[in-house]
Amino acid sequence: MIAGMMILYTKEFKLGDIVEITADQTYFGRIEEITIRYTIIRTLDLRQVVLPNMLLISTPIRTFSSEDLVKLTAIFGVHYDSDVNMVLKVVTDTINTFTYVKEKENTKTFVSNFADSYIEIKSFFYFDPKCGMIPEIALGEINNAMNTAFTTNNISVPYNTLTLNFDHSQDKAKIEANLQTNNNQTIA
Repeated sequence: MIAGMMILYTKEFKLGDIVEITADQTYFGRIEEITIRYTIIRTLDLRQVVLPNMLLISTPIRTFSSEDLVKLTAIFGVHYDSDVNMVLKVVTDTINTFTYVKEKENTKTFVSNFADSYIEIKSFFYFDPKCGMIPEIALGEINNAMNTAFTTNNISVPYNTLTLNFDHSQDKAKIEANLQTNNNQTIA
C-alpha cells in the first residue's frame, strides 16, 4: 500500500501513459488503472496485465507518452553492390515522409557495419510519442515503406549467406550428402 501511495503521490506516470516495464519479462502498453495496491496496463496484444505497485517502485520504467520526442533507430541491410549514397538518401527521405517523425532535419542515416552478406544501414530519427501510435508499430510502417522504396529504386536486400571452406574434399562430400538427404540442399 505504501508503494501505491508513492506512485499516486509522485505522479511519475499517469493514466493513459505508454510505458515499458522490465520485470520478469518486458511489458509494453498503456496504463489503464492505478490503485493503492496495483497498476493495470493494456499490452499491445490487448491483454490486461496487473502489476503489483511494489514491483513498479523497484523496477525501471520507460515512459513514452510523457516525452515530447523519443529517439528511435531503424536498421536495414543492403547488397554490397548498392550505391551507398543513393541508399542513404532513400532511407532518410522515406523515414521523413511520416508525420510522426519530427525534427526531420535531424534524421541521421549512415553505414554502421559491413556484415557477412550485406551493408548495414542505420538511421536515427525523432518520433512523436503523443501521436497515438506505439514505436513498434511505427517501425513496422517504416520497414514496410522501406521495402517499397528499395524495390522502386532497385536496391537489393540480400539473403544471408554462409561460406564453408573445406581442407579435404571428402569432408565436403560428407556434409553435402547429409544436407541433400535431410534438406534437399546443395553446397556450391
